[in-house]
Amino acid sequence: MKMIWIVLIVFIGGCSVSKPHVSEYTLAPQIQSQEYVSQSCKEKSLKIGQVFSSNSLMSQKMKYIESEYKEAAFTQSEWARTPNRAISDVLVKSIRSSDIFGNISSFKSRTKTDLLLETNIETFMQYFAKGNEASYVQVVVTLNLLNTKDSKSVSHATFNAKVDSKSVDAYGGVVALNGALSKVLFETNNWLDGVCR
Repeated sequence: MKMIWIVLIVFIGGCSVSKPHVSEYTLAPQIQSQEYVSQSCKEKSLKIGQVFSSNSLMSQKMKYIESEYKEAAFTQSEWARTPNRAISDVLVKSIRSSDIFGNISSFKSRTKTDLLLETNIETFMQYFAKGNEASYVQVVVTLNLLNTKDSKSVSHATFNAKVDSKSVDAYGGVVALNGALSKVLFETNNWLDGVCR
């Protein structure tokens, strides 16, 4: 009888699967404050359109590149919100804080505006060097400002930020991605300020 109980305990214990602890990370880049001198857009309204990106940025999986061409995902780390959605929200927040435009709305709004900002995330990735001894991130964003009356482009620009990771892991990548995105947001506001002069 003892033998049956031992077999049952071992069998039940073997069937339980323990999941590894998954750390969730968020995108919360610093929004740098600066005074902008442009005045011609103060009476104009801007809608920030839905951010376009690859499907991988519409997932909570944290992807990275190693050995130049090999793409993989961290198994014990993921995004709290998809990067696409998080970048869209911080872009709205950053441009609103610039106070360059009279009114700013997100793509969810039904209001008609004078201008529309199209955003395409070309690159948002952590890279590992050979042997995983070093890591860096790269963020590349292309922007196109359109006049909504005739759908013609007023101006367009591409911003590229590359930042070294302080640690060779998911956390180091997240810190570096937040720093790179902060630079891109700052350059975006400078560009919009220049367009509105």
